[in-house]
Amino acid sequence: MSNPMEEHLAEALAEFEETRSKLTEAGAAAARISATVMAKDRSVEATVGPQGELTNLRFPTARYRTMPPAQLASVLMATIGKARAEAAGQLAEIYRPFGPIPGLSPTAEGGFQELDWDELFAPLREEGLPVPPSKAPTRPSGGALLDELVEDEDTHTTGTSGSVAADGGTQR
Repeated sequence: MSNPMEEHLAEALAEFEETRSKLTEAGAAAARISATVMAKDRSVEATVGPQGELTNLRFPTARYRTMPPAQLASVLMATIGKARAEAAGQLAEIYRPFGPIPGLSPTAEGGFQELDWDELFAPLREEGLPVPPSKAPTRPSGGALLDELVEDEDTHTTGTSGSVAADGGTQR
C-alpha cells in the first residue's frame, strides 16, 4: 500500500520539474528576442534586444541628413520606443503560458508600465495574509545632504555598501 502523501509529493515534484524545464526553455527564448522597427518615413531603423536595449541603429536612406535635429530626435525616439514595445510583446507572448507578468505591457511606452502594488497584493489581502505596505514609509526630509548621510547610514547598517564612482559620487 502506498502512502497518499508520498504520491501527492511525487506528483508535485514532477509538476515542478516540468514547469522548471518550461521556464528554462522560455528564458532561452527570451534571451534571443530581437525587434526591428522602421520609421514610417524610412529614415531610421532601430533594433532592440531582449531587455529593450538598442542593439542596432541604421539610416537606410539619406533622408535623415535633411531633417531638423528636433525632428530626427523625435523620429529616433518614436522608432526605438516602438521596437521596445514590440520586444515587450514578444516577451509577453513567451511567458503568457505562465500567467500575467506584472509591469509588462506591449501597449505602454517602452513596453513597461508602473506597477499598481495595491492591485498586485489585493488577492493576498483578501485572504488575510500579511503584505508589505504599498508605499514605503517616508521620513521627513532634512535636506539633500542630510538625506544622503542618513541613506548612507542605512546602507552600512544593512550590510550593503556602494562603490565610489569615477566622478566621486556613490553608486548603488
